[in-house]
Amino acid sequence: MTRGRKPLPRETLALRDTLRKDRERPASVIGEAIKPDEVHERCQVSGLKSATDRARKIYWSTVRKVAGQGMLDPAFCQQLLIYAIELDLLMKCEEDIRKNGMYLVVEGKKGTFVCPNPAVKQLHNAAEKVLKIGSNFGFSPVDRQRLKAQAEDPKAKGIKAIFAAIVADEGEETPDEQ
Repeated sequence: MTRGRKPLPRETLALRDTLRKDRERPASVIGEAIKPDEVHERCQVSGLKSATDRARKIYWSTVRKVAGQGMLDPAFCQQLLIYAIELDLLMKCEEDIRKNGMYLVVEGKKGTFVCPNPAVKQLHNAAEKVLKIGSNFGFSPVDRQRLKAQAEDPKAKGIKAIFAAIVADEGEETPDEQ
């Protein structure tokens, strides 16, 4: 869960006369890609401070990678944070499995039992989420080819095609304007 109050839109703050320049976040327009030199100013998301150091390093490296490809929209930063946290969890589970093994020996009142390590199930769940989110950003060669094909195909159903259609609709004059 996020901490603190939900950020208010600029318009609401202006109406209340509480809009301050030092607290202002850069305005983000959907479809507007973040440039690599703007990453640190525009990709500060809630939950980043509560993430582990390794998750923060993963987050910033993936944000830079996606921004370098010209695919980073401000709306995607939260999704990349989830990706980083899940990848960190996956690495922790791998370490636990290396240390304790796939099965744990548990001694109880009725004797000794062998049960599966709970880290195995967490590892599978985290891997599933990491692969699913990573495929949206082209982190594997197959996903890069799929994204490239979507970008080249004007009829493709992707976020770039939607934004291109919106821009095309805005450029046309309506019958009332003529």
